[in-house]
Amino acid sequence: MNHPPPRRTRAYALTENRAARAHRDAAEPLTMQSLICTAERAGVPVGAVPQEWQTVLAWCSGTGIAVAEIAARLQLRLTPTLALLRSMRAHGLITSQTSLDADNNIALLLRVRNRLARKL
Repeated sequence: MNHPPPRRTRAYALTENRAARAHRDAAEPLTMQSLICTAERAGVPVGAVPQEWQTVLAWCSGTGIAVAEIAARLQLRLTPTLALLRSMRAHGLITSQTSLDADNNIALLLRVRNRLARKL
């Protein structure tokens, strides 16, 4: 018996409808080259967060992962991915680190974009 393919969670649900507010409230801006790492989750049990968040947390453990890579793995555009990560940061699940000179390195940004285009 053929089963329909599993439905993907909509980006609206992943971000808890926080896209606009999270962007305004962000103390440190997130960009596609920001490095995302897991934070110390003192009182938050892993099972208490949505499955998609748990997946992102698994990717971010250790040395961390770039926002662009998370977007590619989730197969989402950059804007909903940034909203998702801002929500996770607001809950204290992740930390972010942005390179100070990343905006000046256009060659790096073009390589990242071209590499992502090849994967999709």
